[in-house]
Amino acid sequence: MRSRASASLLAASLLASLLGPVATLAADPPDDGSVVTADGRVLPPMPAELQQPSVHADMLATDGAGAFTFTPGAPPAPALGEGSLPGGATQAYDSFAIPNGLQKEVLGFLPYWMLSDSALSHMNYSLVSTIAYFSVGANAEGYLIKGGPTTPSTGWAGWNSSHLTNVINDAHASGGRVVLTVTMMGWNTSGAAAQATLLGSSSARARLVSQIVDAVGSRNADGVNLDFEPVPSSLRSQFTSFVRQLKAGLTAAGVGDYLTVCVMAGAATWATGYDVAGLSAAGAADHLFVMGYDYHWSGSSRAGGVAPIESPYTVDVNGTMLDFLEETSGSKLIWGVPYYGRYWPTSSDQLNATTLGGGSGALYYTGHRTQAIQHGRLWDPVGKVPWYRYWNSSTGNWVQAYYDDPQSLAAKYDLINARGLAGTGMWTLLMDQGRSELWDLLAVSFAPPFDDIGASDFRIEIAWLAAEGISKGCSSTSFCPKAQVTRAQMASFLVRAMKLPPADADAFGDDDGSLHEGDINRLAAAGISAGCGAGRFCPNAAVTRAQMASFLVRALDLTAGSNADQFDDDDTSQHEADIDRLATAGITSGCGPRRFCPLTVVTREQMAAFLERSFAD
Repeated sequence: MRSRASASLLAASLLASLLGPVATLAADPPDDGSVVTADGRVLPPMPAELQQPSVHADMLATDGAGAFTFTPGAPPAPALGEGSLPGGATQAYDSFAIPNGLQKEVLGFLPYWMLSDSALSHMNYSLVSTIAYFSVGANAEGYLIKGGPTTPSTGWAGWNSSHLTNVINDAHASGGRVVLTVTMMGWNTSGAAAQATLLGSSSARARLVSQIVDAVGSRNADGVNLDFEPVPSSLRSQFTSFVRQLKAGLTAAGVGDYLTVCVMAGAATWATGYDVAGLSAAGAADHLFVMGYDYHWSGSSRAGGVAPIESPYTVDVNGTMLDFLEETSGSKLIWGVPYYGRYWPTSSDQLNATTLGGGSGALYYTGHRTQAIQHGRLWDPVGKVPWYRYWNSSTGNWVQAYYDDPQSLAAKYDLINARGLAGTGMWTLLMDQGRSELWDLLAVSFAPPFDDIGASDFRIEIAWLAAEGISKGCSSTSFCPKAQVTRAQMASFLVRAMKLPPADADAFGDDDGSLHEGDINRLAAAGISAGCGAGRFCPNAAVTRAQMASFLVRALDLTAGSNADQFDDDDTSQHEADIDRLATAGITSGCGPRRFCPLTVVTREQMAAFLERSFAD
């Protein structure tokens, strides 16, 4: 792992724009835009190359620029537990329990361009503790940008829409929160001037607090997320004061007062206006939402993951997370992850190739997944992110794309859990567009269905198995991932996965009294098993990998690849053709180079993987 100081030195040598390492101790900072933290560290100015609009700002200007029509909605129902505070408002944050068995906070952004019936049908309210509606802007005078009575701004219309009424009601019914994101983007000259005017005016700040309090209260919402970016170091104290003022105003008014503040991933590494210690102190934000992405962006000189765990070319997730932990407690940090990725035209097909300038774009997770299947998914072992490449014949250059998927997100979630952070969040919800694997990963990482699967390589697949009702574990709290699977158990797993109907015939004589007898008969009626011979099923015998192959081939009616000869150690097995069919279908790659290990007994965790690959959408 790279240390805080070494990460900064790396950035200095590569970008040639740092004046010293981040962790340098000094009594007096140089007069160069550096910031001295409360513990005496000098944070150097952010290199110019890194001062680029975030994906939040990019998508607000692009995806959010379309024409959207919203139907006004009725006031949402109050959250459970309201009425105990002044004004009958939502629960105070300190009394708010994380819902639905979640062990960490999960904060997801829901932009107004996702407010449609089709998109919202994929929301899993049980796996989100806070939904941050994105967004309503603020102006220099301290007014929320609402538009006129007959022509409301898009953000304000979405906030007051029937779609968001339903979101708030559904979230409250599941025990979750909905908060309003208030944005003020200062990435251009006019935006920066407006931000400076607002934060420099006591009357404008007070007006904005009042406007936010009214907006939260009128929708029975649970609080606010502030996304002011970038805040310059010259406004560091003013921004912290405004956050404290807002928290006090929400609490005093008796409206939902859960307050989070977005901070850039480099806020604890470079000199910015985000005083991490001050913003997370008592009386300020309840949590900081770290935008743990944009490490590579549209204008990057090299292609790479937008959230690499490690990088030889830029600061990375590991290093910047350690920087934050030097400034505040992990319990104050919600670490954001990307549900999007980027592509660039590049100078070669090599990992992290230099970019050619222009032509970069962002895709949702599902778009990258489709492209990776088409072009071949690769893996960056340092950044711990997937990528792919292809030759663009129309422009005569290579294109490289990097994104996040369950494997790379699991690496980030492992860091979040290991370092005691408050939780995670994503930009944005619903970029998985109906696929279940990112939800499954959230479940197994932050609301695991069983206590004994944390170290399993197949914990995502086990979570899918539980979510689909295929397995309730070996006890109410355990899955027993290393235990062997019997033929009787395998029958029940397959019957539940396939939803096979009951069977009238008693197919075998040696399963009488077995809890699995009915499922064994269903399996026989479907032609998936003829037993182990002489009218017997051998229900207590362990299932081998070769037998599992035949079970699945018959269940899935696979025919292709019977002569592919994918492995060398199954040549004498009566199941060889089925093993080859299973490999051809992409359900197994074996247990090693040219090996399938056909006689090895299948464990419960391996069974979960086989079934997930076979039956998941």
